[in-house]
Amino acid sequence: MFFAISSLVHRPGLVLVTLLTLVSSSGCITDIPASEIERTPYEKAESKRNLGIDHVVSGRVAYGLRELQHALLLNPDDSLTHLWLGQAYRLKGREVESLTHATRAVELDPTNHEARLNLSSIYIDHQQYDAAVAHAQMLIDDPTFPSPWRPLTNRGWAQLKQGYLSEARASFEEALEFHGRYWPASLDLGILAQVERDYRESIRYYSEVIRLEPGAGPEAEANYRMAEAYVALGHRDRAIRHLTEAIEQTPHGSWGRQSREYLMRLQ
Repeated sequence: MFFAISSLVHRPGLVLVTLLTLVSSSGCITDIPASEIERTPYEKAESKRNLGIDHVVSGRVAYGLRELQHALLLNPDDSLTHLWLGQAYRLKGREVESLTHATRAVELDPTNHEARLNLSSIYIDHQQYDAAVAHAQMLIDDPTFPSPWRPLTNRGWAQLKQGYLSEARASFEEALEFHGRYWPASLDLGILAQVERDYRESIRYYSEVIRLEPGAGPEAEANYRMAEAYVALGHRDRAIRHLTEAIEQTPHGSWGRQSREYLMRLQ
């Protein structure tokens, strides 16, 4: 469920560069001096990098990887290229490459907030929770980082996975103090309540996630987890309704598949 990305995870917004050219009816570039047409390797790398980012953000990860790899050949020391290669490899499930590029992005530019947040998320993927907390804490303590609720949620998830439930709750609740509509923190609080077998409280948080309408994937996860909570409370009919909703939201996604399997066991 993590977003670290989550939530991109947890997702940086970037302005993508579009190169406009004037083309004559014969298909040749006209009225542009040669000095303006020729670009340095760094300019070509930036163009390739931005195209790769656009592909990854749009879900075309394979195409994005090719463009980002080309950008890296042209400029191997660009932190932003390494950041997005780490994210692209993470989406492809290639954990070693993902960690390598995420680490390099931070090494090249320790002030790259998104790179450090991404690295924290990847350490969670690798179950290296102390390292994940350490990098999240650097961002939490940095007053120049504009969205502290994101590393707070990363820290909370790592603490939850380590079994530090009270610390995790404090992290998630502080995230919501900064951003009351940040659905990953509400979802994680629901999971935490479910771990503690406070099923009514977990349902309250999952309902809040659905109310915020974050998209089909997160809403399907909330519905699935809510169904688990209702089964624990003995409300089989309500559980079936939420599983059906999860299937409708992501019929071909992982939560839709899990919901379909769970529904077959209940019926």
